[in-house]
Amino acid sequence: MSRKIIRPLLQEIYRSDPWKMLVCCILLNLCKRTTVDRVRKELFEKYPTPEKMANADEDYLIKLFNPLGFQKRRTKLIKKMSGQFVNGFNKVTELAGIGVYANDSWEIFQNNNYDIKPTDKVLKEYLRLEWGK
Repeated sequence: MSRKIIRPLLQEIYRSDPWKMLVCCILLNLCKRTTVDRVRKELFEKYPTPEKMANADEDYLIKLFNPLGFQKRRTKLIKKMSGQFVNGFNKVTELAGIGVYANDSWEIFQNNNYDIKPTDKVLKEYLRLEWGK
């Protein structure tokens, strides 16, 4: 049984804002999209830029991320990644919290590389539906 794809994907929504897309990838790690949807609007309204997120109030984020689980870890990773993002990077995988899923998302939605072979079922299905891959 395959997982239902909620369209548009968060990566599609934030394609024009690569930092927000990466934040969403960290939030989606071990979490359902519907749960992430409950916190992302408030998160990006309060901290709309990587500069603001890098200096965000940790207690506020921990409380906001509580429904997602791993809230302390997510808070530290997102704050650190945001600071690194502002300072620049050569490869997206150099950023804190960016693993295979976020890297595959970056390749697809930022580099327009539709020839990769993601391991994530939702990304595989997206490539199949959108690009016949």
